[in-house]
Amino acid sequence: MTPTLVFLHGRGQEFRDPAVLRGDWLTALDSGLVAAGRAPLGDPTVAFPFYADELHRVTAELTRTGAHVQLESLPAPGVPGPLHPDLPADAGLVERQLIAQLALQAGMIRPEGLDALLAWGPARTALRWLADHTRVDQQIIGAFLKDVAVYLTRARDGVLEIVRAAVPATGDLVVVSHSLGTVVARDLLDDPDIRSRTRLWVTAGSPLALEAVQRNLRTPGRTNPGVPWLTAYDVNDVVALGHPFRPIWGDPLTDVRVENADQPHSIARYLAHPEVADPIGRVMSRTLVDH
Repeated sequence: MTPTLVFLHGRGQEFRDPAVLRGDWLTALDSGLVAAGRAPLGDPTVAFPFYADELHRVTAELTRTGAHVQLESLPAPGVPGPLHPDLPADAGLVERQLIAQLALQAGMIRPEGLDALLAWGPARTALRWLADHTRVDQQIIGAFLKDVAVYLTRARDGVLEIVRAAVPATGDLVVVSHSLGTVVARDLLDDPDIRSRTRLWVTAGSPLALEAVQRNLRTPGRTNPGVPWLTAYDVNDVVALGHPFRPIWGDPLTDVRVENADQPHSIARYLAHPEVADPIGRVMSRTLVDH
């Protein structure tokens, strides 16, 4: 019996067809396997927990109610305001912390300058700088930060409930995660049963180097879950700033640097690299007898 592939998608997938997304991931992975000299997977068992609509629902509810935004947290006239005024104060704080950590990882500031970016004016300047010095549009960076902040502060329980319901109760797992999905995956791997059955964890375009993410994980900090872990990154992927991970997360962990050209954060580009796909194919070709 081969392992089940568990695909954990990133942000911005709301209202899309999960079956189509699943097919796109498999097509990209098969392309990478062929490039690595392996046969395509064919029709593997795949779990594709689709949590995008739940994340969107929580975000929309925060926008609709507006009650969570504390009036004293709003800026005075003429003072730069939040990127997303609809977010509650705690999510807004995490969003600013994420921007500050991205700026630090990108070399815009030194560690002693972090606190200055916790005001919205400098945070907006940092966001523009990041967009100017990477291949990722400012609006995309802002939308990503918003979704990560909402997940970490308000949507985690609902998202993890959807994910756990889709993961089979028995059998080995290969967890392949992208972007925000890598944060979801790290929280998922707090479950000792899932952790014990995970034969490989792949992160692509992951923000897990950011201290603002690490502090807000279900297990705060840089606790390596102890499963075989491969993390892929493009140096032009602003979400993945802070790689390589091994010096901060420790073993077991393998860093794989790739070049995704004009789409540095694309999951299809990540999976199509043979150095990313081959370890997945190698584990998927094993049976339970091999363990």
